[in-house]
Amino acid sequence: MERLVEKEAKNYIEREFYGGLKICNLDNLQSKLKSKLRIFSRDRDKLDFLKICRQESVREKEKHMKSCTKGGCQFEEIRDTGIFVIDQEIDNINRFYKFEPISEDKFTPEEESGLHCKLNEITQKLEQLGVEQEKILVEIESLKNHFNLGKREWFQLLKGKLIDLVIERVLDKENIAVIYDYLSEGFKNITKLLGY
Repeated sequence: MERLVEKEAKNYIEREFYGGLKICNLDNLQSKLKSKLRIFSRDRDKLDFLKICRQESVREKEKHMKSCTKGGCQFEEIRDTGIFVIDQEIDNINRFYKFEPISEDKFTPEEESGLHCKLNEITQKLEQLGVEQEKILVEIESLKNHFNLGKREWFQLLKGKLIDLVIERVLDKENIAVIYDYLSEGFKNITKLLGY
């Protein structure tokens, strides 16, 4: 599916988006792009399409500007307008786009609740040990807000946050390993994929 969207985007930029218009202004380019986006029903496909269109527009502009010797060439201006229109559409879709993990990767309510309780227990144990770092508490609280990422992405986020705490010397490697092992109990399939 991804290859189809990529192929469609490259053909669109090459043949349609900038071509066929007598006047390549903001209104015309925006109208043309909105019309094209109607063929995609999924926001993910629209975003992929737009990002490839943007990448191709920038590539064409850079290639042209290397060899352009005409003063007052409008190629750059038209491409900049097109990139602006594409960026607006990306921003517009991103305002409402919600990442949906594959169903097997979604946390069940029981799993979310269990991890939430474990995160609370970790916070309490660290406080009992006298580790009252605001940084740790903020990181743990933020993890509670990201279960919507799915298991794989959530554990990747956890891993990154724990590594940051080691780098910043807030916690040592041994404590980080204990925390990760405790949170990943029952999720060994996911954590194996992440190489931990």
